[in-house]
Amino acid sequence: MTFDSPSLRYVFFTEKHYADVLAQRYDLNKHRLILLTEGYLYNFLTDIPLHRLSARSTVSEMEAFIAAITYGKGRESVAEKRVRFTARERLLIDLIKDGKKMAEMGAYFNVHTKTVYQIRQTVIRKMGCSGMIDFLRTLRSDVFSNWLVENHRVH
Repeated sequence: MTFDSPSLRYVFFTEKHYADVLAQRYDLNKHRLILLTEGYLYNFLTDIPLHRLSARSTVSEMEAFIAAITYGKGRESVAEKRVRFTARERLLIDLIKDGKKMAEMGAYFNVHTKTVYQIRQTVIRKMGCSGMIDFLRTLRSDVFSNWLVENHRVH
């Protein structure tokens, strides 16, 4: 398949190479950045405009996707606003990563366990995770850990 714009370049990468892509500082007028995903949206990655494509796409799906973004029919998926966590949500993330149980977190926050579940659901929604398994996988990913350090520094 050929396209009319030979000056347009496509950069395909996975979440593991996100930091490298940021460091490269691609000219977004000449490059289309495409995050290959395994079904996870990584909504928190909002530093640059990205297109998201399943890593399991067929050749014909990739061709259709590239045609759509080349001719302006596909929009970059950029969050309307940056994902920000409250201090409580940030602390909850740390407790979950440390393997604490919901009852322990409730006692730590001095709130009912159902409140902890609600806070966790808010975090899952903000991150764009599809559910608990997706959430836990994202929490353990290097890209999330790096993003969390960069975007949620304690002042």
